[in-house]
Amino acid sequence: MALGGAAPNEWMRLRVCVTRVVCVLVALCASSRALADEPATPEVVPQVAETQPVETQSNDAPAGDPEIPPTNSDEPPAQPADTEERESDERDSGEFETPSRIKPGWFHLNFNAAYLEFESDTQWRTVNSSRLGSSVSGLPLFNRAFSNTKQRNRDLRFTERFGLSMTGDIIDPNLIDWSADFSIGLRQGSFREELYGFENDDTDSGILTEFDISMDVLKSKPVSMNAYVRRSNDRIVRRFLSSLRERRTESGVSVLALTGPVTTEVGFAFSDVERTGNQRLEDDEELTTRRFYTDTTWNIADGHRLRLRYEHEDQQNTYQGSNYNFDVIRDEFRLEHELAFGPDKKHVWDTFLRLNTEAGSLARDEFEAFTRLTLKHNDKFRTTYRYGFYRYDQYALRVDLNKFDFEAMYQPTKDLRITLDGFYLNEAVDADVETDQYGAAFDVAYRKPNDYGELTVNLNVGYDQSRSSSGSGRRIVRDEAHALDDVRPVVLRQGPVDLGSVIVHDLTRTRLYILGRDYNLVLLGGRVLIRRIQDGRINQGDIVYVDYSYRISTSAKIDTYRADLLIEHPFNSGWTPYYYFESRTQDANGNDDIPLLRDNMHRHRIGVRYEKDRWGMGTELEIFDDTIEPYDSMHLTGRWNALRSAEHTLDLTGELSYYRFEGGVDKRQVWWLDLGVTDRWQLNPYTSLNTTAVYHREDDSVDGITDGVDLEMALAYTRNYLSLELVVEYDLLEIDRNMDEGLGVFVRVRRDLGHLFSNRRGVR
Repeated sequence: MALGGAAPNEWMRLRVCVTRVVCVLVALCASSRALADEPATPEVVPQVAETQPVETQSNDAPAGDPEIPPTNSDEPPAQPADTEERESDERDSGEFETPSRIKPGWFHLNFNAAYLEFESDTQWRTVNSSRLGSSVSGLPLFNRAFSNTKQRNRDLRFTERFGLSMTGDIIDPNLIDWSADFSIGLRQGSFREELYGFENDDTDSGILTEFDISMDVLKSKPVSMNAYVRRSNDRIVRRFLSSLRERRTESGVSVLALTGPVTTEVGFAFSDVERTGNQRLEDDEELTTRRFYTDTTWNIADGHRLRLRYEHEDQQNTYQGSNYNFDVIRDEFRLEHELAFGPDKKHVWDTFLRLNTEAGSLARDEFEAFTRLTLKHNDKFRTTYRYGFYRYDQYALRVDLNKFDFEAMYQPTKDLRITLDGFYLNEAVDADVETDQYGAAFDVAYRKPNDYGELTVNLNVGYDQSRSSSGSGRRIVRDEAHALDDVRPVVLRQGPVDLGSVIVHDLTRTRLYILGRDYNLVLLGGRVLIRRIQDGRINQGDIVYVDYSYRISTSAKIDTYRADLLIEHPFNSGWTPYYYFESRTQDANGNDDIPLLRDNMHRHRIGVRYEKDRWGMGTELEIFDDTIEPYDSMHLTGRWNALRSAEHTLDLTGELSYYRFEGGVDKRQVWWLDLGVTDRWQLNPYTSLNTTAVYHREDDSVDGITDGVDLEMALAYTRNYLSLELVVEYDLLEIDRNMDEGLGVFVRVRRDLGHLFSNRRGVR
């Protein structure tokens, strides 16, 4: 890496490369212009599926390629070529088959497509940091410390690529059938960074390869095999942030055996994903997974099935914005059994067993046994009985959970459904904490069409009681789901929480989110508040899952009462008034050694929507009376399809919200504005212009002002064998005087060469 400027020789080579590329583009455009003035070429490569024959064509038209490239309406019709091959096709008996079956031979090769491509990727990024991370009511967040810094980055990349697509088989498609798409090219890059008054310059160049190769062996036989290997390079668009580059490498092999009623599959899969951002690697991450699995299904009889599955997985991940690694080795066994019995086999008994062992960063062992009996007494009445046992070892604690539950559903009419359910569970944590919990719920759903529209009413009431006894031990919560919002706070349901035990992850537990990089934590008297970081990997409204432990009193009793009510009536005129009520009240009693935290909540939502074919709007009043963070809010939403035609559509959306927090966590007021415009315009048969614009503003009386702008324009031109694409994107994220701003320009020119290989079949 050179300081203060790039070496003259490097810049000279880069200029020469750009000059050559421009010359090539001029030649490609000139050749495409000449082609546009001539009659369209007669054929393009047939897009033939790997295993399925093409439909037989009628005698009125010659059998030929199913797709023809777009041409001018004033151009003369294409004249057929390769007459001898077409006559050979017509002489084939039966339905039209893939070209590899036309001629005998050991090896058949079909060139489907080829192209030349040029890409340019230029991004400018500026990051201004002016002060320390924000706070809530004077409580410091676990956030990165900002100083007065300004960082500029400029990335410039050029890629020249040649690609080819082929299909074929060996002897017969049912013996060995294969397909391959690959490209090879050159990539040049130039990078500059300005930070703390220093300039760093760097260049790189190399060979770029992309491929997608798959092969099926004996696919029509009882024992078949499939293998694949692929690599791709893509651009990952992020809202209000600069784009990332992603290189994905995948490979795998599987064997499928069909032996009478038994189906067995054995396979291995490898996946490696690399995401890169700027030169300083703040946005870089790598996710690597190796997986071996076996899956056997035995269809014993009609309505009787047994399935056994084993999976071994090794994950090695390095996350964005940190040096944090997440490594897990997992082994999982699954056994599933399903039996249908009774008249018309309308009753079902199913059983599920799972054993999961893990070692590494998130080590835990799990065993789960579940059985369920569903009895369908008649068309209106059904009952379900369940029992589940669950054991897991985590945080050096072992938890055993037994749960029984029952459900009865009665539907006397098509408009009315009544459901009653109840449960009992016993949880033991290391023989130190034992909890018994039981409860019941009653649900009524009514939906009735009428002359004015349709009335919907749904009422659910429930009660449960929890009794715990311990020596002041800990209980563990797993997979508690929350949708992270930029305005409304998210608070863990239990407490007092052990702050160091909090783990935030996705549903599949394959991605951990990082404290200080993706989210912040605030401790509020035993409760924990979670907020996402806006330039992290958790998007607005994403659902995350939280594991944590909390302390429990030596003796505790909690009674919880729940009620939910929904009333909604869409009228034929387009108006839809609605009311939604959600209530949870707790009565908590325990010793004074550890305080019990009540979780009371009453939420009212009153609103109306008006929907028409091309526009709609809605307004809602929300009253959220909560123990931790009560607030009142109003919301106004709207959409308008301003233009709608085959050539041009213009859509506008907007949301305006106001929140007034009464001072549970903090006392503040927030204005929230989201505006979006999407414009799709087909300028002519060959040219299209798509534009999107999103603006977001959040004015928080405590946390300051947040502005986000996301603009993207994509211009595409396709005619005959030439296609051009120009994408310009601008991103801005400003959080209380801390700004991340980026501009990207992406150019792609592609010249298809498929007509040079039209219906040329190689036979060996």
